[in-house]
Amino acid sequence: MPILRDISIINKGLRYKLAIAFSLMTVIPLLSCLFIIYPSIFPTVSYVVDTNLILSISVFIAVLGLTVAKGITDSVVSLAMEARKIASGEYERKIAVSTDDELGNLGQSINIMSNKIKSSLDELKGYGQSMKDINVEIHKKVLALSSLLQIGDIITAGSVQIDALTALAVEKASGLFDTGYGVLYLPRMEGGDFIVKTCYNIEKERFDSLVLKRGGDGVLERLLGSRNILKLDGGTRITKELDEFRRSCNVKNMLAIPLYSEKAVLGLFIIGTRLSDLQYSQDDMDLIAVFARHITIAIESDVLNRKNDELVTRDDLTGLFNKRFILMRLEEEIKRSIFYQRPCSLVILNVDDFRKFRETRGELAAEEALKRIAKVIKESAGPIGKAARLGGDEFGVLLPEKNKRETSSVAEDLRKKIESTNVLKDGKAALTVSVGVSENPIDGATAEELFGRAEDAVKEAKASGKNRVAA
Repeated sequence: MPILRDISIINKGLRYKLAIAFSLMTVIPLLSCLFIIYPSIFPTVSYVVDTNLILSISVFIAVLGLTVAKGITDSVVSLAMEARKIASGEYERKIAVSTDDELGNLGQSINIMSNKIKSSLDELKGYGQSMKDINVEIHKKVLALSSLLQIGDIITAGSVQIDALTALAVEKASGLFDTGYGVLYLPRMEGGDFIVKTCYNIEKERFDSLVLKRGGDGVLERLLGSRNILKLDGGTRITKELDEFRRSCNVKNMLAIPLYSEKAVLGLFIIGTRLSDLQYSQDDMDLIAVFARHITIAIESDVLNRKNDELVTRDDLTGLFNKRFILMRLEEEIKRSIFYQRPCSLVILNVDDFRKFRETRGELAAEEALKRIAKVIKESAGPIGKAARLGGDEFGVLLPEKNKRETSSVAEDLRKKIESTNVLKDGKAALTVSVGVSENPIDGATAEELFGRAEDAVKEAKASGKNRVAA
């Protein structure tokens, strides 16, 4: 009712309530004074009745004053406790506001402030997550740049074999992602099918069984021909074929990039993770594409280096190593033999009367004879021996781990094989060789000394009648 609402003190101000409480508490001393002086003022009135009335009024006023004071105190205490909890970090808490007085306004203000603090904290948390994501991206790109610089330096220096270099590149690229893995397909042989050459952080057996044929119709085989990037992640529409491939290789997501140079396909580079809900960004694809390009450069560089080495170290006519290479290897083998206290020997063979053979049979027959003799020498050199054409009609064989006695035996067998070989494709003809043998360190401590001693032994063999071995 309006009249009750008007006389109620619930929605009145705090100052108003305090004034009422103070007024009510002030009445009690006045009533006490009235109780004392009442008999003097009204001597004829019944004292007992009046005393009970005064006591009743005093008690009522005291209780009413205490109730008003307690209401104010409880509200202040409750507000203080809630404010303390909010200040300690419980910003989800709300102060219950049931009045329109100063305490109610204060509670509403605290609620507004806590909401703003909570909103600001949520915003800061969002900024923190954004900064974390940015830091992760920065770290990823710095790591990628560092890895690419390292790989580039190795490619430039040419100090690491291609297998080790590609394995390093696959490992570094895989490390850009959590639980990352990498696979590299390269040709089994020039122009052949593609097989797994490098696997990192994934079961190699699952990919080993997947051989990529040139012109094939599989998911990855078509990719080789198209030169497109295959992205398989949470945003890819999974076809039946892709699902079968994913199940057979046990992959959740991946990027597959063909490696190619001009018109030739060099291989296939695969990077993925074990995360189910990952989606690759354009930056991720660009980074992996840069790694793929570095691997391509490494493969191209290796091919060029091998061709260059073959041109520099091989004899054009016979396919054997040349004198420069055999001298270089001889120096290395001498150092190794000294370090490990193991023998190392050199054999030099000179074809007997080869000038006369060339004059009577012709240049083409002479070249054919040198090729056939070179083939016999190469087959007799063994898996660790190095056969070379030293120039003209002279050949050499480097034999690590063999002393002079063992080398002389090998040289004698070689001499007999050449003597029994028909050196012409059309017709019959036989040639012999004079052979010299030297051993480190008995006959010299350098490549030049061993070479000179073996040549002297060849001269001794020719002077003794040719077609023999001298040591």
